[in-house]
Amino acid sequence: MHESALDKFGVFISTYLERYHGIPLSILDIGSCDIGGDGERASNHRAPIIAHGWKYLGLDIENGPNVDLVVKNSYHYAEIDDCSHDVVLCSQVLEHARYPWLLVSEIARVLKPNGLAFLIAPSSGHVHRYPEDCYRYYPDGLSALGEAAGLVVIDSHVQNRPVYRNNIWLDATAVLQKPVLPPELEGRMQARRHLARLSAEAELTPKDLEAVNFVAPASTLAPFERLEPSLLRGAFAQRDEELAKRFDPLRRLEDVRRHFSKALKALTRPL
Repeated sequence: MHESALDKFGVFISTYLERYHGIPLSILDIGSCDIGGDGERASNHRAPIIAHGWKYLGLDIENGPNVDLVVKNSYHYAEIDDCSHDVVLCSQVLEHARYPWLLVSEIARVLKPNGLAFLIAPSSGHVHRYPEDCYRYYPDGLSALGEAAGLVVIDSHVQNRPVYRNNIWLDATAVLQKPVLPPELEGRMQARRHLARLSAEAELTPKDLEAVNFVAPASTLAPFERLEPSLLRGAFAQRDEELAKRFDPLRRLEDVRRHFSKALKALTRPL
C-alpha cells in the first residue's frame, strides 16, 4: 500500500473514528494482504487499529502477510454474517475488481446500520495487475458505487495534485454510511444484494468458455468464424507501432513551442 493511501487512512481515523478510542469497534479490511511492506515497516492498517483498542479482521482471496480470513468468492463473503462489522475498509482494491459494484454491495451487506465504509482507489497511474487492473475512479465514481449499494455518501474527494513523494495515483476516496432503514426498505436493499450475489455466482469464467463444445445449428449463428483472443489483442498494438514510426519529433517540438508561446502571452497580458 502506498504512502498516500496510508496517510488518507490516518485522516479517516482522526476525523471519523478517534472519538471511539477504546470502544471495541469491529473493523473489516478487504484486500488486507501486505504486498508493500519491507519486513521492517508494515504497509497495512492493522497496527493503528489495534492501538486504538479495536478488533481487526484482514480479509483477502489468497493467504499472505496480514491475512486473517481467506474467502472463496471475491464478491460474496459467505464466511461473514450480515450486519456484523462497524467499519469496512477497502483500500487499493476496487481498481482490481472486475465487478466493483458487487464488491461494494457486499461491503454494504456486512456493515451494521450506521456503520462506515472507507474506500480508496486510484484515479491515475500505470497498469498494475493483482491479478487484473480494470478501473480508475473519477470524482463521481466511488459515490455512484456507494449509492447503488444503498449507502449514504458522507465525504468524497479525488486528489488533484501530486502532494506525496513519488505518488502517481491521485487517489479517489469516499466515506460511506449504511443508513438505518425501515423494515420494508431494508428488505428491498437485501433483495438487491441477493440479486448481486446471484449474478456473481452465475459468472462465466474464461475457463468455462474454453470448455464449451456445443455445436449450434448453422442457421442460428452470426456469419463469423470463431476468433482466437490473441488475434483481437494484436491489431491495435500494431497500429500504434505504425504510427510511432511516422512520428515527427520536429513537428511535436513546434506544437510545444506554440502552446508555450500562447501561455506566456496569457501570463504577460495586462489585467
